[in-house]
Amino acid sequence: MEVLLGTQALEPRAYLVTVAEHLERLGHEVRVFSAEPLPSPEELRVVGVERDLPLAPDVIYSQDAEAALLLADLYPLTPQLFAAHSDRYEVWLPPQLAGVVARVVVFDDRSAERARAAALPQELLRLRRPVDLELHAARGPLPERPRRARVALDGLSDYRSGLLQRAFADARIETGDDADFAVGRGQTIVDALADGLPAYVYGDEGGAGWVTPERYELLEADGFSGRAEPGATTFERLRADLSAYDPAMGSANRDLAAAHDARAHAQKLVSAFDEVKPRRDPVAAPLRELARLVRVEAASARRAEALAATAGRTEARAEQLARELAEARERADRLEVEAEQLRLRVQEADAREQESAERRGRRFGQRRQS
Repeated sequence: MEVLLGTQALEPRAYLVTVAEHLERLGHEVRVFSAEPLPSPEELRVVGVERDLPLAPDVIYSQDAEAALLLADLYPLTPQLFAAHSDRYEVWLPPQLAGVVARVVVFDDRSAERARAAALPQELLRLRRPVDLELHAARGPLPERPRRARVALDGLSDYRSGLLQRAFADARIETGDDADFAVGRGQTIVDALADGLPAYVYGDEGGAGWVTPERYELLEADGFSGRAEPGATTFERLRADLSAYDPAMGSANRDLAAAHDARAHAQKLVSAFDEVKPRRDPVAAPLRELARLVRVEAASARRAEALAATAGRTEARAEQLARELAEARERADRLEVEAEQLRLRVQEADAREQESAERRGRRFGQRRQS
């Protein structure tokens, strides 16, 4: 079978690499299409991208809405599956246009609920996030008390980051690669499970705590996003959770990862590829123009998110400066009071000194008269 993987810009990279490799291991020919130009030849080799597209692939597996629309235009009759990687961004919602996508692959219940809520009904295939256990060596014995954490939280707000740093400092935990546990969300947690590390789900949307066999299904259904349970993630909760670290969670997590490895994921994908049928007619819509609009909207969303993050940091900095200004004014007021008190003491001392001098002068005059 010839499989064409479609993506806007080689994202999510870890998934593309894993799926491409394991489909090839099963004997299928895999090509990767990237809608955006690649910056270097090295990236072509990472996932086996080829600049020459196949003449007639058997199936298309798109990773975002832009790639899905472009490839539906390039291959009007080729059946297509769509990967809804998250419910966070619109680019991971399948195009709401009949005939573009035959089936939607979802990796957590949140994405499935969003796909079902969309205007266009879709046939869903629920899979687990895959991990290649051969690329993850199981961690050896873990210490009784954690010393170092692997933290992967790009784009974390200053508030969330500050909470975590404060909790780490209080628990005397450093950050680094040679870690005793991992903190993050999504694929970061999946990778930590495969490494045999205790994994703590934490992100901008909240914290869900440690992954354990008892809580795995709940957290996995949430996509390890941190939104599995209601409630605020405070410093006190973070600190208490860090104290609940248990090295036995590492080996238990490795067992959880082994139950959902990449080989089983690839086999289920092949079964789904076999089941979809070619389109009977091309999709009657301006697919390239729709793809352009999706690309523009996705870029605008990224800029808006970046600006919001910048605005948040600026607001936090402004609040910090306001606090520092208020503290400086309080110090200035205290210094002014102290200066006034010191001036009064100096005046009193001068008055006492003058009075003492006058007394000494009077005594000296009295002695001379006598």
